[in-house]
Amino acid sequence: MDDVPDVDIDVPAIDQLGLVVEDLDAGIERYGSLFGIGPWEVYRFAPPELTERTYRGEPADFSWDLAFADAGDVQIELIQPLEGENLYTEHLEEHGEGLHHVACFSFDDPADAVDAFVDAGYPVVQHGRLGGSEFWYMDAAADANGLLFETASNLEEKPEPDRVVEP
Repeated sequence: MDDVPDVDIDVPAIDQLGLVVEDLDAGIERYGSLFGIGPWEVYRFAPPELTERTYRGEPADFSWDLAFADAGDVQIELIQPLEGENLYTEHLEEHGEGLHHVACFSFDDPADAVDAFVDAGYPVVQHGRLGGSEFWYMDAAADANGLLFETASNLEEKPEPDRVVEP
């Protein structure tokens, strides 16, 4: 492991595990039944609320549906891509459904964490804004067994869910 770059930050917590699914409602049922988690808050991330979208360094048009549920101190996120090429469609094509990323939302300054990852050689491969929140995915896949790393800012500005699915 001597060739793995030092990111030179301490990750205070793994706050989220993100999984890509083909069908969000089927995923909610499957993961809710398997792990006894819920309720699930469901959101659509799409324009006009979703802005400044980039994928692999280029402007991009994409959208997806998300569902969030807590499993103890870790949030489980299910992601169903809807339109456009993005990291989730890429994951489905290359690996099928499954674990996509880990995320930390506990940084004092998420932009500093992004800079540390980029400086260590892990570029931002997807980015966007939803209202006042901003998110970044860094490409740590080669050194993290295929997983990407996500962070975000201003999550308290996340809108109300489009719907809630009870277990």
